[in-house]
Amino acid sequence: MLMGITRMKFKLLASSALVFSLTLTVIPSSVEATPVVSSTKVAQASTQITEANVQSVVKQLQAARVSEDIEGTLKLLAPFAVTDVTVQTGNGITTVITHLEGTAAHRQMLEQSFGKVQSRKVLKNYVTINIISNDFGMAKIYQIENLETQDGKSFVAASETILRLGRVDGQVLITSATVEGWISERPSQK
Repeated sequence: MLMGITRMKFKLLASSALVFSLTLTVIPSSVEATPVVSSTKVAQASTQITEANVQSVVKQLQAARVSEDIEGTLKLLAPFAVTDVTVQTGNGITTVITHLEGTAAHRQMLEQSFGKVQSRKVLKNYVTINIISNDFGMAKIYQIENLETQDGKSFVAASETILRLGRVDGQVLITSATVEGWISERPSQK
């Protein structure tokens, strides 16, 4: 029985890894992105990476997360994007490490992840953006949230995500992400 519970926790953690890494940001209401009419205009207008277009990508990522939009998430990733996620459980004894490369691996993880969370409440959220050059930017996201799964289990999760963004075919896309996270099941309040 213990082996089954441990395997179930591993499955939840592994299937949630991409949700923690690429779809966990809540943008503060003070951040406003300029609406884009078409992706063609983005490619033509985007001669360099700016704080505004990095904010726009992060905001679009949040919208895709809220609506559990797999295609909306994938369109923000470079085809060669790499994501590394390390998630520890509450007691720190168990660590799950996930490495994803390319669109197909990210799609599979999103398909496994979306739909598992019934509700989430963000407790703390902080985003910083650094523009390294005209071709490279980073967004660092710090977040703590309460999660409730479809099967009624409650968790608290904390994470630090680093998104690296670059110009790919004239568009600002996520080229890689690194996540350090922690998740712990909350005791039942029944």
